[in-house]
Amino acid sequence: MPTDVFELEIIQPTKAERISVFWIEVESPTGNFLVGADHSPLVSIVKERGVVTYKMFNGSQVSLDVYGGVFRVAHNKALLILDS
Repeated sequence: MPTDVFELEIIQPTKAERISVFWIEVESPTGNFLVGADHSPLVSIVKERGVVTYKMFNGSQVSLDVYGGVFRVAHNKALLILDS
């Protein structure tokens, strides 16, 4: 696996999944930010009725309409806990 890929775990009320990604863009209440491999530790609220976009290891790009949640990144792993 390339060194610029890291793990994203998405937890929703009805399911959970782990995905290898190149980057993640999160919409927070104060604006958007982009996270890649080896990013500094970070915790943020995900904007209510916002969008989270990520580019998967296989090259496809996914955008999720979200209704709030929490995003955390540390030690080359990202965790996205969504309200719904």
